[in-house]
Amino acid sequence: MPEPKAKRTFLTNAQKLQLKEFWSQHADLQLAAVVAWVQEHFGATVGRATLYRIYHAPVAAFAGNARQKKRRSVKFPALERDVLAFYEENRRLSQSGGPALTDDALIRAAAELRERHGIPQEELKLSNGWLYRFKERHALRTAPQARGERCGEEEAETQTVKAHVPQAEKPTRKPRAPNQSRSHGSRVSRSAVVSGDRADSGAERRLALSSGTEISADDDQTHNTFAACGLDTVQALRYISAAAVRPTVAVAFVKWKLASGMAFNDTFSVDNDGIAVLRDATCQLNVELQHTALSTGSSTAIFKVWCGVELLGQCERYVRNDCGRALSVLQLRCMLPAKTVVRVEYHASGAASSESRLVLRLLDK
Repeated sequence: MPEPKAKRTFLTNAQKLQLKEFWSQHADLQLAAVVAWVQEHFGATVGRATLYRIYHAPVAAFAGNARQKKRRSVKFPALERDVLAFYEENRRLSQSGGPALTDDALIRAAAELRERHGIPQEELKLSNGWLYRFKERHALRTAPQARGERCGEEEAETQTVKAHVPQAEKPTRKPRAPNQSRSHGSRVSRSAVVSGDRADSGAERRLALSSGTEISADDDQTHNTFAACGLDTVQALRYISAAAVRPTVAVAFVKWKLASGMAFNDTFSVDNDGIAVLRDATCQLNVELQHTALSTGSSTAIFKVWCGVELLGQCERYVRNDCGRALSVLQLRCMLPAKTVVRVEYHASGAASSESRLVLRLLDK
């Protein structure tokens, strides 16, 4: 009677990284000793070819879900990348004080992207199972129930392979089927500004001005301000994200380079020290400026945002100031005229970091 075939065993991404680290520290070990180490620490027996593949693979190959064992290829990799980019941009906004991305919003964004990629609905059904597998592949967290709830600390785990997402854990609520996108094309007469603090909740929401004063806005206008975060519309998919080229010392304009974006070519372009506006547009503007830590009594403007010669707003308060570094955030909803350039002018002491970001999200049609 033939012997039963040995059961195949697989290492998780976290175990593969541990193996690579151990092997790099003991490069003179014989292969048999490495096999014995794997058996002792992980209780698994792996073949010679598998060990060599792990050894020669880059660390980035094992990023994502730390508990994932097999990296299965996806049918539409370009769509996968775009949906993941949408998630990452919304995660950044959530960490800066914006609303958390929900399962429903992620499903709607994926449906919009599926249409843009020309993928028939019959070939890719955006079901509860698809959502679960997508989040498992990339170790993602969303807010499936609470639409306005912060989840920045949990979502920060997506940046490291140490993220702990149990395989048995599934979304607590099945996402609804994708709805037809609703376009919020309302025009505004004045800019709504959020600097440092979250907008208050209530029947009449208040948006805190960076100068310390406040303006009132009804629920619809506040909803439109944050719609670009992907809560009830997929218009957030039209955006441009720029990263600072190098540190900037006051007083000077921050220079930018293109970091990412989607469907923005007819509206925006990076123009060295700003973002050029090619046509009239209603936008949500987000500036995340990382810079040298400031003294407690500092009262001068940290940075100002200009559109041509018009001052759109300025930030005078930081949201985080520790370990020698500070983070200042300014959010504006404004109308930008064509043939102008949006610039960020740094005014505080020290220097603005090259990790700073400038994001423009198109809100109109």
